[in-house]
Amino acid sequence: MNYTERCTTASKEQGIDNIVKALLDLGIKATSEQTGGFTMCAYVELKDNKYIYANPYGASVYDENDYLDDVQQYDEPTAPETIAQAIKNYIDNN
Repeated sequence: MNYTERCTTASKEQGIDNIVKALLDLGIKATSEQTGGFTMCAYVELKDNKYIYANPYGASVYDENDYLDDVQQYDEPTAPETIAQAIKNYIDNN
């Protein structure tokens, strides 16, 4: 299995594809990205060199230097639609 196939498989196994789809359904451009060690996240680019990383446990905002803020965090894996809606609410309010 090549690198791209490994990323695709990891994204599906980790539930990231479902979050990306839920974001796209809300009109938010998102992709699946590897953060290292085949740990995947949904990636949403914001303005001012900021971005959101999301996984089944929530979403956080970063810039090119570091973590900035949580969008929403959950103790248990949460429905992709719930995570996507939290991201949409954050974008709409910031």
